[in-house]
Amino acid sequence: MAAAQEKPPTTRELILAAAEDLFASQGYQATTIKQVAEQVGVQGPALYKHFSNKRALFEEVLERVFDPFTSLMADTGDLPGALQRVLEQQVKNPNASRIVQQATLSGGEDLALLVERWYLPFFEQARAVASTDDGGLSAVHIMALHSMLLGYLTLAPLHREIFATEPLSSDALAELLQLEMSFVGLLAPQM
Repeated sequence: MAAAQEKPPTTRELILAAAEDLFASQGYQATTIKQVAEQVGVQGPALYKHFSNKRALFEEVLERVFDPFTSLMADTGDLPGALQRVLEQQVKNPNASRIVQQATLSGGEDLALLVERWYLPFFEQARAVASTDDGGLSAVHIMALHSMLLGYLTLAPLHREIFATEPLSSDALAELLQLEMSFVGLLAPQM
Protein backbone atom coordinates (compact mmCIF):
# COMPACT_ATOMS: atom_id res chain seq x y z
CA MET A 1 0.00 0.00 0.00
CA ALA A 2 1.47 3.35 -1.03
CA ALA A 3 1.99 6.01 1.59
CA ALA A 4 -0.41 8.91 1.40
CA GLN A 5 1.23 11.87 -0.27
CA GLU A 6 1.04 15.24 1.38
CA LYS A 7 -0.68 17.87 -0.67
CA PRO A 8 1.57 20.78 -1.56
CA PRO A 9 0.60 24.03 0.17
CA THR A 10 -1.85 26.22 -1.70
CA THR A 11 -0.91 29.71 -2.83
CA ARG A 12 -3.09 31.05 -0.02
CA GLU A 13 -1.16 28.97 2.55
CA LEU A 14 2.15 30.13 1.10
CA ILE A 15 1.00 33.75 1.32
CA LEU A 16 -0.04 33.30 4.96
CA ALA A 17 3.29 31.68 5.86
CA ALA A 18 5.32 34.39 4.13
CA ALA A 19 3.24 37.17 5.68
CA GLU A 20 3.55 35.59 9.13
CA ASP A 21 7.35 35.51 8.84
CA LEU A 22 7.49 39.11 7.64
CA PHE A 23 5.05 40.43 10.27
CA ALA A 24 7.09 38.59 12.92
CA SER A 25 10.45 39.91 11.73
CA GLN A 26 9.58 43.51 10.86
CA GLY A 27 6.03 44.21 12.04
CA TYR A 28 2.79 45.01 10.28
CA GLN A 29 3.59 48.63 9.43
CA ALA A 30 6.94 47.86 7.79
CA THR A 31 5.69 44.88 5.78
CA THR A 32 4.42 45.54 2.27
CA ILE A 33 2.20 43.46 0.01
CA LYS A 34 5.04 43.55 -2.52
CA GLN A 35 7.41 41.92 0.00
CA VAL A 36 4.90 39.17 0.76
CA ALA A 37 4.35 38.55 -2.95
CA GLU A 38 8.10 38.39 -3.60
CA GLN A 39 8.52 35.81 -0.80
CA VAL A 40 5.86 33.64 -2.43
CA GLY A 41 7.06 34.25 -5.97
CA VAL A 42 3.91 35.93 -7.31
CA GLN A 43 2.99 39.43 -8.36
CA GLY A 44 1.46 41.76 -5.75
CA PRO A 45 -1.98 41.86 -7.39
CA ALA A 46 -2.18 38.05 -7.12
CA LEU A 47 -2.47 38.44 -3.33
CA TYR A 48 -5.70 40.37 -3.78
CA LYS A 49 -7.33 37.21 -5.18
CA HIS A 50 -6.97 35.77 -1.68
CA PHE A 51 -7.12 38.81 0.63
CA SER A 52 -8.97 42.09 0.14
CA ASN A 53 -6.11 44.16 1.62
CA LYS A 54 -3.06 44.02 3.87
CA ARG A 55 -5.19 44.40 7.04
CA ALA A 56 -7.29 41.36 6.07
CA LEU A 57 -4.08 39.40 5.50
CA PHE A 58 -2.73 40.53 8.90
CA GLU A 59 -5.96 39.55 10.67
CA GLU A 60 -5.89 36.09 9.13
CA VAL A 61 -2.24 35.64 10.10
CA LEU A 62 -3.13 36.59 13.68
CA GLU A 63 -6.01 34.13 13.65
CA ARG A 64 -3.76 31.37 12.36
CA VAL A 65 -1.09 32.09 14.99
CA PHE A 66 -3.18 32.87 18.07
CA ASP A 67 -6.39 30.83 17.80
CA PRO A 68 -4.60 27.68 19.05
CA PHE A 69 -3.96 29.45 22.37
CA THR A 70 -7.64 30.05 23.13
CA SER A 71 -8.34 26.41 24.01
CA LEU A 72 -5.16 25.85 26.01
CA MET A 73 -6.64 27.03 29.30
CA ALA A 74 -9.72 24.80 29.01
CA ASP A 75 -8.83 22.59 31.98
CA THR A 76 -8.97 25.26 34.67
CA GLY A 77 -8.12 22.77 37.40
CA ASP A 78 -4.76 21.93 35.87
CA LEU A 79 -2.51 25.01 36.01
CA PRO A 80 0.72 23.04 35.47
CA GLY A 81 -0.85 21.33 32.45
CA ALA A 82 -2.13 24.64 31.10
CA LEU A 83 1.33 26.22 31.42
CA GLN A 84 2.85 23.18 29.72
CA ARG A 85 0.42 23.49 26.80
CA VAL A 86 1.08 27.24 26.45
CA LEU A 87 4.83 26.67 26.46
CA GLU A 88 4.55 23.90 23.88
CA GLN A 89 2.39 26.09 21.62
CA GLN A 90 4.80 29.03 21.97
CA VAL A 91 7.74 26.81 21.07
CA LYS A 92 5.83 25.24 18.18
CA ASN A 93 5.48 28.70 16.64
CA PRO A 94 8.10 31.21 17.80
CA ASN A 95 6.53 33.77 15.46
CA ALA A 96 3.78 34.20 18.06
CA SER A 97 6.24 35.81 20.49
CA ARG A 98 7.79 37.91 17.74
CA ILE A 99 4.42 39.17 16.50
CA VAL A 100 3.46 40.10 20.07
CA GLN A 101 6.76 41.95 20.43
CA GLN A 102 6.32 43.81 17.13
CA ALA A 103 2.70 44.75 17.91
CA THR A 104 3.65 45.89 21.41
CA LEU A 105 6.44 48.09 20.12
CA SER A 106 4.34 49.63 17.35
CA GLY A 107 1.18 50.02 19.47
CA GLY A 108 -1.92 51.47 17.84
CA GLU A 109 -4.32 49.35 15.83
CA ASP A 110 -1.93 46.40 15.61
CA LEU A 111 -1.76 46.04 19.37
CA ALA A 112 -5.46 46.81 19.87
CA LEU A 113 -6.47 44.01 17.49
CA LEU A 114 -4.15 41.51 19.16
CA VAL A 115 -5.36 42.48 22.64
CA GLU A 116 -9.08 42.56 21.92
CA ARG A 117 -9.36 39.47 19.76
CA TRP A 118 -6.86 37.07 21.37
CA TYR A 119 -5.07 38.29 24.46
CA LEU A 120 -8.04 39.47 26.54
CA PRO A 121 -9.98 36.19 26.14
CA PHE A 122 -6.87 34.13 26.83
CA PHE A 123 -5.87 36.11 29.91
CA GLU A 124 -9.42 36.18 31.24
CA GLN A 125 -9.14 32.39 31.31
CA ALA A 126 -5.67 32.55 32.87
CA ARG A 127 -6.86 34.96 35.55
CA ALA A 128 -9.83 32.71 36.34
CA VAL A 129 -7.48 29.74 36.75
CA ALA A 130 -5.13 31.68 39.01
CA SER A 131 -7.68 33.84 40.84
CA THR A 132 -6.36 35.65 43.88
CA ASP A 133 -9.73 35.11 45.58
CA ASP A 134 -8.51 31.67 46.57
CA GLY A 135 -4.89 32.65 47.22
CA GLY A 136 -3.80 32.19 43.62
CA LEU A 137 -1.70 34.40 41.40
CA SER A 138 -2.17 38.14 41.11
CA ALA A 139 -2.28 40.01 37.80
CA VAL A 140 1.34 41.07 38.39
CA HIS A 141 2.37 37.45 38.88
CA ILE A 142 0.67 36.43 35.65
CA MET A 143 2.29 39.34 33.78
CA ALA A 144 5.73 38.38 35.11
CA LEU A 145 5.33 34.72 34.13
CA HIS A 146 4.07 35.71 30.67
CA SER A 147 6.94 38.17 30.20
CA MET A 148 9.45 35.55 31.25
CA LEU A 149 8.10 33.09 28.68
CA LEU A 150 7.87 35.59 25.81
CA GLY A 151 11.25 37.11 26.65
CA TYR A 152 12.90 33.72 26.78
CA LEU A 153 11.50 32.71 23.40
CA THR A 154 12.07 36.07 21.71
CA LEU A 155 15.66 36.29 22.93
CA ALA A 156 16.52 32.67 22.08
CA PRO A 157 18.68 33.64 19.05
CA LEU A 158 20.72 36.06 21.19
CA HIS A 159 21.12 33.55 24.01
CA ARG A 160 22.09 30.82 21.53
CA GLU A 161 25.09 32.98 20.54
CA ILE A 162 26.01 34.07 24.07
CA PHE A 163 25.79 30.69 25.78
CA ALA A 164 26.68 28.45 22.79
CA THR A 165 23.73 26.23 23.57
CA GLU A 166 20.29 25.66 22.12
CA PRO A 167 17.73 27.48 24.32
CA LEU A 168 14.85 25.80 22.44
CA SER A 169 16.07 22.22 22.95
CA SER A 170 13.66 19.89 24.70
CA ASP A 171 15.94 19.77 27.77
CA ALA A 172 16.20 23.57 27.98
CA LEU A 173 12.45 23.98 27.55
CA ALA A 174 11.77 21.36 30.23
CA GLU A 175 14.06 23.32 32.55
CA LEU A 176 12.22 26.55 31.66
CA LEU A 177 8.88 24.95 32.45
CA GLN A 178 10.25 23.63 35.75
CA LEU A 179 11.50 27.14 36.60
CA GLU A 180 8.13 28.71 35.74
CA MET A 181 6.32 26.09 37.80
CA SER A 182 8.63 26.70 40.76
CA PHE A 183 7.77 30.40 40.52
CA VAL A 184 4.08 29.53 40.47
CA GLY A 185 4.63 27.43 43.60
CA LEU A 186 6.47 30.28 45.35
CA LEU A 187 3.82 32.81 44.37
CA ALA A 188 0.81 30.68 45.22
CA PRO A 189 1.94 27.79 47.44
CA GLN A 190 -1.62 26.67 48.22
CA MET A 191 -2.41 25.92 44.54
